[in-house]
Amino acid sequence: MHEPFITTNQDQLVLFQKHFLQYSHLFPTELDTLKQKHALKTPVKIKSLSECPMTPLPSFHNADTLVVGGPPALITGVSMVKKDKCLTYINDERRIPIAFGSAWHLEQDAETEAPTSYRPTKFLGNQITRATVRYISHASVEQTGLFPWRTIDWIGWIRHPDHWLLGLKVTLAFQLVAMFDDRITMLKKVAAQCQTNEKFYEKLDQELDGKLLMREKGSIIVARNSEEVSELNTLKEALTIEGRTLKIISKEEMKNRYGFLPNGLMYGEKLHDRVLSSNFMRILSEYIHKQGGKVIDGTLTSVYADNQKVGGIAEYQTPDGQKNLLPFSRLILSLGSQPIISQNNKPLFDVVSARGISVLAHVYVPHGYQLPSVLVCGGTNHATKLSENPVSIKGDDEKPYDLYLMRFTAGACITPNVSDESTANYDGTMALGLVAAVRNTFGNQCKIEPISVYGCNRQVSRNGEIRWIEPFPGIHVQYGAAGGGLTRAPDFVINQPLNPASSL
Repeated sequence: MHEPFITTNQDQLVLFQKHFLQYSHLFPTELDTLKQKHALKTPVKIKSLSECPMTPLPSFHNADTLVVGGPPALITGVSMVKKDKCLTYINDERRIPIAFGSAWHLEQDAETEAPTSYRPTKFLGNQITRATVRYISHASVEQTGLFPWRTIDWIGWIRHPDHWLLGLKVTLAFQLVAMFDDRITMLKKVAAQCQTNEKFYEKLDQELDGKLLMREKGSIIVARNSEEVSELNTLKEALTIEGRTLKIISKEEMKNRYGFLPNGLMYGEKLHDRVLSSNFMRILSEYIHKQGGKVIDGTLTSVYADNQKVGGIAEYQTPDGQKNLLPFSRLILSLGSQPIISQNNKPLFDVVSARGISVLAHVYVPHGYQLPSVLVCGGTNHATKLSENPVSIKGDDEKPYDLYLMRFTAGACITPNVSDESTANYDGTMALGLVAAVRNTFGNQCKIEPISVYGCNRQVSRNGEIRWIEPFPGIHVQYGAAGGGLTRAPDFVINQPLNPASSL
């Protein structure tokens, strides 16, 4: 595992400051600060109401709805606030949200968003083989852009023996799900959910004057070899069954549309994909405030609850160190990697981390080239365009180039779900392979300059997909979103009769 990378190239730093300052929330400037933010430990303890220091206990019936954390909770709050002005959203601004390292790519179909059918036993066998007799050299990865996108952090697991039993429990449960769940029924359910979520996002985007979603629709998938061609054809057939469309695009059409031909054997376009604005969390927080809700920069520390009562009291700490108690009628939690400890001092749920690669890069293309909103450079190698309109500059060769800011993502290195100063570290083989895959796909006429690289931790539960639980009356907790936390973020508010999505 490698430490995070932040460029020291002054030319690249000047370009970013001059042209892309609106994306400064995505670009860490100090390595130590980046590591410290990822190392933040902010567990939440659920305690009995009898332990609450607030006396006398208030009635919870008319208390605020409290929403805390990342996109699944935030989107729920946005949907609720139009009918419930008594809503408070708390988010810890010290943290780097998982979503900041994502590709913001809404792949709104079951084939992409459903839990993988890949079995842990096969994965572990492949990893042992790779570690012992089938080592893949960095030179090979750099040349081909081909690399194993699922890996395991052996050192991380060795360093955290207290997570071994948890990891085994998640592995065995995941194996049973992969072996015995009715996958056809599950795919139909996820497909219906994705299509409903798609309508939710489109309606919310209209409410926000088109600021939530990028204007361009769809994504382009590049198949680089015969295996990926076969996978692309299989995906096309599966999406047809699902009622979705994957259009195979000829080389002539690709060149006419984009002005250049990415290196590949076959090209497919998923017409239903969308991309969220990289600043969507700020946009949604401001929306809550404008609708009459409260937005607080704070850290949730404790929740006082009782099985006999709906609602409870939250304790949170503000940046000045002050602790506050806030009664709530409903609590919506989405805390990402941070554990929630139940009243019996055990974690409320078990998760492991699937750590991907998150690269922020300057991409130079010859003037006149057009880029799709998302270019999937084989496998899971996503290249997402952040700046919809390029900046025209001259290259070192004095030729005119168009400069884009892009996010590259790939991979899943299975690690213990811990927060420490190695949490932002990343699998070097994956990072090298991802950048090589993008470079090879874009071709020699384009120039790729990574300006930051770090590990992006996504939590995976025994079910392999986003889950909501209600451990106490009126307290709803999301966990284990895996790679679908954005596409599936509206699940709860759509499926809960207490505040249907039609309220938007």
